[in-house]
Amino acid sequence: MPSQATGVYWQVSSAFIEELATFLRGKRVLEIFAGNGYLAACLSQRGIAIRPTSRLSGHDCHELGLYADVEEIDAVSAVSAYGADADVLLMSWPTVTPAAYRAALLWGRDRPICYIGEMTDREADRLGGCATDEFFEAIDVIHRFKHYNGRATDFAVVCKTR
Repeated sequence: MPSQATGVYWQVSSAFIEELATFLRGKRVLEIFAGNGYLAACLSQRGIAIRPTSRLSGHDCHELGLYADVEEIDAVSAVSAYGADADVLLMSWPTVTPAAYRAALLWGRDRPICYIGEMTDREADRLGGCATDEFFEAIDVIHRFKHYNGRATDFAVVCKTR
C-alpha cells in the first residue's frame, strides 16, 4: 500500500484498513462518495463485498484512473437503488452538501454507517470540512476505529442516525 496514492488526501495505513476490513467482514457494503475507489480497492483485496459509488467530480483525480470499478451515481440515488441490498453504508470524505445527510436519513435509523473524514463537534469547538451540521446533529457515534491516524479533526467511526 503506497504511503500516498494519487487522489487520496487522507492518511491510509495498513493497520486501519485491516481494522476496517475486520469490522466489515461478512457484511455487504455500499460505499458512497467513493471518489477514485482507492478505499474500495483496499477493502475488496481483503475479501470485502463492496459496491463503490461516486459522482466522479471534484478533486478525486478519477480522470487519472480508478482503483476500483466505481459506479457514477450520486449518494442519495445510490442509497435508493442499492441500500436494501447492503448491511453497512460507508462514506469517506463526503462533500459539504446536504447529500450525506439525505443519504443517511434514507439509509434509516439504527443501521450502521462507517464515516471517515472531518467531523464537526460544537462541544469541542471543532468545525469539520465534510458533510453538514445537519448530518452531524443527526448521528450518534457508537464506535471509533483506533488505528485511524488522521489529523486532529479527522475521524473514522461507526455511527447511526437518530
